[in-house]
Amino acid sequence: MNVDFIGKYVLSELQNRYQVTEVPLGEDAHMSKNMMHFVVKVYDIENIGNLCILTMNGMMGLMKMETIVLACDRKDVPLLNMDTVKAMGNKTQIAEFYDTLLNHDDRTMENECQKIKDGDKDIPDHTSGEHWYDALLYKCSYAKKTKFKDKRTDISLKKYFQLYLKELERAETCNPIEKQGKNRAFAQGLLDHGGPAVDQVRKMFGEEKTKKLVLEYMYGIK
Repeated sequence: MNVDFIGKYVLSELQNRYQVTEVPLGEDAHMSKNMMHFVVKVYDIENIGNLCILTMNGMMGLMKMETIVLACDRKDVPLLNMDTVKAMGNKTQIAEFYDTLLNHDDRTMENECQKIKDGDKDIPDHTSGEHWYDALLYKCSYAKKTKFKDKRTDISLKKYFQLYLKELERAETCNPIEKQGKNRAFAQGLLDHGGPAVDQVRKMFGEEKTKKLVLEYMYGIK
């Protein structure tokens, strides 16, 4: 199954604008269990924050997943999470913004993202039930399920990220300690209350490795 994930695009766009440094993870960069293989890559985006790209290959290659988390602690922007899951000819793509703001209150990005979402209203929504973090989720967030060969959702995710890049340019530099406190609260919430991906990782790799993956690698909590 040929998979063109958006992670390469996200990384390339950031590298074109900022100083990007990959963080060495040693043996933690590769994790395998129950015929599922995870690859973790973490980058420091200078004057922006922490980027994590997590990919998974399972079911003898029949299922592939990518999760992107951009947790900014030097710019007052929302937390960004993007997911792509491809399996059995279907594709689920998600772009989520979570409210971890200190003071920034510009709704330009939200309004523009909502236009993209409205333009794809004929594509079935992906629903995953109710979660503790729903109150923090921006209404303009995007979650669609379509066929593997349909490229519309790929294009929409790239448009969402372009709008996020513009938000990074507009946003004020913020206190990194205060901002990281917001990111930490969200990450700790995932550990305390769970989430679809976190619950799966915990079952496979245990509490200690899950905590390190979520706090340090995914959300840049040192």
